Amino acid sequence: MTHVTRPRTLIVGRGARPMREAAATLRARGYGANATNRFDRVLDDYDATDLDLVLFGGQVPHDLRARLEAAIAGTNPRTRFLSGLGGIGSLLVAQVEEHTHGTAPGIAHEPHTRTLGMTLSRSARVVVTGHWAEYTPSEPVPRSITVSEGELPAGTHLVEVPDEVPERGAFASVRIGECTRVLRIGPAPRPDDGPAPGAPPAPEPVTTRHPWTS
Repeated sequence: MTHVTRPRTLIVGRGARPMREAAATLRARGYGANATNRFDRVLDDYDATDLDLVLFGGQVPHDLRARLEAAIAGTNPRTRFLSGLGGIGSLLVAQVEEHTHGTAPGIAHEPHTRTLGMTLSRSARVVVTGHWAEYTPSEPVPRSITVSEGELPAGTHLVEVPDEVPERGAFASVRIGECTRVLRIGPAPRPDDGPAPGAPPAPEPVTTRHPWTS
């Protein structure tokens, strides 16, 4: 088996809960991982030479992200950058694992039947997970569910997405062996699906300082 180096990953986003959950899960899986929502202090709190991967949440202002990317890449050209698909810890982890181990091939979503199809060239362990967020007055609450898990033989397989996973704003990750595919499995939420209009409450400050290596 080819050894894959797990990137030292910094998550820059807004929500405290999903970032902490993602960083903790990544550390448990052997990654160096930290998280911050102090956008203006990223370059003060972290040494760019330590970073292999930076995952930016969607609520990082575009111009600020551009400046951070330029500054980090100028110091450490090997750093790679990802855009987070949603403020869901398990989804962020799946994105990092897809980046690290490669994208699982042969996976498609059929929205009319709410099924995920996959074609395996050989038997493999397959884990299918649904990811979404439930909106609350304070901030979205991340949710995830294991849809299917087990060894599957070579061939074509269909996995039904359960009703518990909402039709809007949901994602799926399909892990086949070590490779992962992350995909959206429903349209984006409607404006009235989110929290009531108005400025959202300030998030809990997060700046983790876990060691990059164990």
